[in-house]
Amino acid sequence: MNCLQNLPRSLVSPLLGFGGNQRDPCSSSLKMLLPIRANDPKLRLVLQAVSDSKSSTDMNGGVSKEEEEKSDEYSQDMTQAMGAVLTYRHEFGMNYNFLRPDLIVGSCLQTPEDVDKLRKIGVKTIFCLQQDPDLEYFGVDIRSIQAYAKTFTDIEHIRCEIRDFDAFDLRMRLPAVLSTLYKAVKRNGGVTYVHCTAGMGRAPAAALAYMFWVQGYKLMEAHKILMSKRTCFPKLDAIRNATIDILTGLKKKTVTLTLRDKGFSTVEISGLDIGWGQRIPLTLDKGTGFWSLKRELPEGQFEYKYIIDGEWTYNEQEPFTGPNKDGHTNNYAKVVYDPTSVDGATRERLTSEDPELLEEERLKLIQFLETSSEAEV
Repeated sequence: MNCLQNLPRSLVSPLLGFGGNQRDPCSSSLKMLLPIRANDPKLRLVLQAVSDSKSSTDMNGGVSKEEEEKSDEYSQDMTQAMGAVLTYRHEFGMNYNFLRPDLIVGSCLQTPEDVDKLRKIGVKTIFCLQQDPDLEYFGVDIRSIQAYAKTFTDIEHIRCEIRDFDAFDLRMRLPAVLSTLYKAVKRNGGVTYVHCTAGMGRAPAAALAYMFWVQGYKLMEAHKILMSKRTCFPKLDAIRNATIDILTGLKKKTVTLTLRDKGFSTVEISGLDIGWGQRIPLTLDKGTGFWSLKRELPEGQFEYKYIIDGEWTYNEQEPFTGPNKDGHTNNYAKVVYDPTSVDGATRERLTSEDPELLEEERLKLIQFLETSSEAEV
C-alpha cells in the first residue's frame, strides 16, 4: 500500500531545487496557452530555468534544524505516498522549470517577494493548487501573497485546491481546475506559473492535462517533455480517467465492502476513493456478523486497506493485489461498464499506454472547459 498509515492530514505538504540553465525569456514574445498544434516547431521550444529566489540560508544566515526536519519529513511522506523517491527542500526557496516558453511548473511561493520574481520573467497567472494544511505545514502566509499580487494589474493569483498525494481527488478535481486554468490563460495571456507545494505531483499533472487537452500534445509526448525538465511523479492514470470522465460522462456504481466480525471494536477503510491519508468507518450488523460499507465509485480500480482496531490489514476473502514496491498487499475494487459499448471502446483506447485524442474529442474537451463551472477558492 502507498499509504500514510498514521499520518495526520496536517503533515501532507514539499522537494529539491532543480538544476538547469537559467533563462529570462522575453514576455512580449510569448504566446498564450491557447489551442495549438503540437507539431508546430515554433511552439515546441522548451526552456529550462530555476528561480533566483533567495533561500532561507541567504536570508537568515543559516537553515534551522526545524526547517530541515520539516523538509525531510515531507520528502519521506511524499516518497511513500507517491511511489517514487522524491526530495523537496523548502528552505532553499521557490524553484521551477519552464515546460514551454509560456508554461512553468514549480514549487510554492513562500513570500510576497516571490510575486516580484515571477513578474520579472513574464508570469501573468499564478495558479496555486495547495490546500490550507499544505500551507500551514510550512508556515506559508497565502493571504499576504494574494494581497500583494492584487496590488498589480499585470498578474493574477488564482487558487484551486487539489488534495495532496491523492490520485482520486486529482481525477475528480481536474475538470473544474482545468476549466479555471483555461479561462485564466485566455484572460491574462503571457506566462502561466502552475504550482502545488513541491511542484512534483499535482502541478505537473495539471500542466500535463492542459498540454494534452488543449495544446495538441499526446499525453506521453507531453510527459517526456516534462520529465526531461523536472524531477516529478504526476499520476498519469488520474489524467487518463479525468479525460474519459468528461468524454463519456461520469458514471458510478455502488460497491459494497464486507468483513466478517471477529470481536473487533472498530473497523475502518483507507484508500479507495478517499486517499491513504483518510479513513471511513464501517458499520457492524450484529444480525449477520459483518462489518460493511457501501460506496459509489466511478469506473476504475481502487485499492484500499482495512484498519482493524488500529492495525492495517487486508481481507483475503476479497480481491487483493500482490505485494507492491513497498512490500504491501492491498484489497481492490474494480468498477467496469460494458466494454463492448462505444464508451467502453473509448475508455480502452484512452487508458492505453500512449493515448491520443481524436480531433472531435479535443474540441469536446475545450467546449467543456469553456462552459463548465470554475473551481477557484
